[in-house]
Amino acid sequence: MTRQPDFATSPRRRRVPAWDSVALAAGLLVLALSAAGAWRAQGEARAARARLADVQRDVSAASARLRALGALARGSVRGLPAAEAPPSRIVSDLASAIPAGVRLERLLIDYSKEGTVEMDVVARDAAAWDRLLARLESSPSLRDVEPGPESREGEVRTLVRARWVGGGS
Repeated sequence: MTRQPDFATSPRRRRVPAWDSVALAAGLLVLALSAAGAWRAQGEARAARARLADVQRDVSAASARLRALGALARGSVRGLPAAEAPPSRIVSDLASAIPAGVRLERLLIDYSKEGTVEMDVVARDAAAWDRLLARLESSPSLRDVEPGPESREGEVRTLVRARWVGGGS
């Protein structure tokens, strides 16, 4: 006897095995944990970007202060007006420019004429005189170097005028 299907009754529901339900629940739990982790990571990334922006602002401000201090330091060396320069500073800059074989006999510093200096110098010979002029003209502390009249025979005695502008070591 073969069994005939009974169309009068409703079909039976197929039972879902228990392990399918457990796998579905585990998957939903992993999905929820992943979403929470992603949400937390986004918050941490926003906080890190905010801290980075703060640090970049601090670095920019520190760099600006450093540039200002550098400019101030350079200004105190190079930009010191002659009227405010101590005589020891001017004498020190001049002394560093005077080579061996040359001596300074007299020095006049005129603060009213933008730091004009007049030097009576005595050079042992013309070569020492030439070295003096080269060093004075290449000195970062002096501008407008004007040598006076000279005689190139034997010892050279003359007057040199220049304007002290600072900037030496």
